[in-house]
This record gives sequence, C-alpha cells and structure tokens, in this order.
Amino acid sequence: MIAISRIDQPQFLKDNQNHWTHLYINGGSFSWQNKHKELLSELKKMSKNHCAFCDDLLFPFVGEIGEIEHFKPKEKYKDLAYEWANLYPICRRCNSTKNDRFDDLLLRPDETSYIYSDWFRLDPNTFELKPQKLGNIHWQRAEKTIELYGLSKEDKITRRQFEFIEIKKGKYNHIDIQPFRFI
Repeated sequence: MIAISRIDQPQFLKDNQNHWTHLYINGGSFSWQNKHKELLSELKKMSKNHCAFCDDLLFPFVGEIGEIEHFKPKEKYKDLAYEWANLYPICRRCNSTKNDRFDDLLLRPDETSYIYSDWFRLDPNTFELKPQKLGNIHWQRAEKTIELYGLSKEDKITRRQFEFIEIKKGKYNHIDIQPFRFI
C-alpha cells in the first residue's frame, strides 16, 4: 500500500454528490449515473494507475482495469456513498476480498504522514506482506488492513514472486509502471 495524494474532487461529483446521496439514502438504488468510467479515471490518477491497497497495476493490458472502492461500505454508510474521501481505485481481487467489511483500524493510503515502511514489510523469503512491528505500537492497523484486503493471500504472493523475477530481468524502465512498487 503505497502512499497516495488525494487530488481535487471531480466537478461532476461536486455538482451531484448531495442530490445522489439524498436519493440513495431515501430508498433509491446506488448508481454512478453514467459517470463510473470518468470517476475511476480520476481516482486512478491519484495512485498512478495502481490499486490503492495491494499496488498491483490497473491497466487493461494486464487484464485489470480496476474498480471503485468504498472504504466505508456504501450499504452500511449510505451518507458516504458519494463522498470523494471515501473512494479509492482498487483491483477486483482486493475489492472482492474486502467486500462490505470495515474496521476502524484500517489504514488509508492517503492518511496524513502515511509511509509504507512505517506500517508494512515484505518478507523477502515468502513474499508475504506483514505488519511492521518494530517501533510501531499501532501495528494492529497494518495487520487488519492485510487481513481485510487479503494482501497476503496466495494469489497476491504468487503475483509478487512473478513480478519480482520480471523486475530483476529489467522488464520495467520506470517504477510507476512496475506492479508492487514496494518490491
């Protein structure tokens, strides 16, 4: 989970957020009103086309265009369903693992002063993502984030192992086009 900086909210969301939230809270169905693709594109700018949680690429050529994550699930927090600060770009695997679960311990990649190495470490032998416990009295937040997003599930470990080999071969000429920039 690489730190990201939140960009300005898109104008169409500013213009419609209150109205869409009112409709949703009052029994309407959730909808991006034909703005899903545009919103996802804006969110992906913040993460440089990476999943905000596992840091895998969100590019069509790798078979993953990405989804929109509601950090606090829209079904439980209807008032935040269209809240810009509640939305992140996410890969299908992370999104389906977290689903509608939430815990107050979860880390946000755009938290003030969030730094990956303060919270996580990559085990160089197993490629598992683990909480950084050394000097971190709040390491349970990293542990909960790993758990709910499935950041050390077998499929994530396998992807990291594969990409580590590709990185060593020199496949990527810039870190921002490399999956798992923390490797």
